[in-house]
Amino acid sequence: MNENIINNGYKAVDLYLPSGTLWAACNVGALKPKDYGLYFQWGDTQGYTADQVGTRRGQKKFSSYGYKWNPSGDGNAFTKYTTMKAKLGLEDDAAHVNMGGDWHMPTPKQIAELLNNTVNKWTTLDGVRGRLFKSKKNPSKSIFFPAAGYAWGDSVYGSGSEADVWSSVLYAS
Repeated sequence: MNENIINNGYKAVDLYLPSGTLWAACNVGALKPKDYGLYFQWGDTQGYTADQVGTRRGQKKFSSYGYKWNPSGDGNAFTKYTTMKAKLGLEDDAAHVNMGGDWHMPTPKQIAELLNNTVNKWTTLDGVRGRLFKSKKNPSKSIFFPAAGYAWGDSVYGSGSEADVWSSVLYAS
């Protein structure tokens, strides 16, 4: 069996999930599992490092004002993805646009499958706090979500304590 699964140049991990879904070994924009990668607004394919989040020139402020699909900031003025549970098109999927190939942001069903078919716990990997998901069928297979926190306004919050994940569906938990 091929232990090094590569999809469009990025390492994938087979956690032996019932659907056969492969998960990326790293966050979008990360080179190693412990790296935070990039911060994205849902439905926007432009990612930002923690240093690029802010209000200074060249930085991105994460808020409803100026959001790609709601430029006026009015919660009722979305120009795309106007209904609850709207699914991202591949052209607006950060994983697909940045990694190409078959990569895409996970669906709520795929996230539930990950939770139901792995043993997960908070741990530290190379000095970085995060959540480790080990396959129940083959515990030698795992993925790590670093506790990168989230970007809001002009700051990143929860670094080292929160490992948030976007799904491909609007307002999915």
